[in-house]
Amino acid sequence: MRKFDIRNINRLNSYEWSRCNNESRAVQWRAMVEKYYGGRFIETIVNKSKQWIWKKPEDEPMNRWIFTDPEGIEHMVSNFKGFCKENNLDDGRMYDTYTGKRNHHKKWKARKLYGTGNNPQAKDFGRSEGPPARS
Repeated sequence: MRKFDIRNINRLNSYEWSRCNNESRAVQWRAMVEKYYGGRFIETIVNKSKQWIWKKPEDEPMNRWIFTDPEGIEHMVSNFKGFCKENNLDDGRMYDTYTGKRNHHKKWKARKLYGTGNNPQAKDFGRSEGPPARS
């Protein structure tokens, strides 16, 4: 199964668009997208055909990470590089911590929070393994 990429959801005839518009299970796909990524679908009429357009949530960023400091306090971050810079951390080594190549960097750990809300278990559709390793 191909990995679901939320960035292509409104691109006409893309894999993601087809899943949420043309398929018999489109209602379930739209429900999964709203559950994991937030936002909502709006029904529109284009050239006499019905289409569903996804509007992402404006108040929450799409990408969020959780940094755990040496004392065990978790910090929710939407700007990965900015947070690393203000806490004197190397962003490349923190990315290696996030991907699993390293256990920690200066005793800090990082993991990605997928989707919106406080659901750390939500993952990209079709992705069974962790994030890709950095080469």
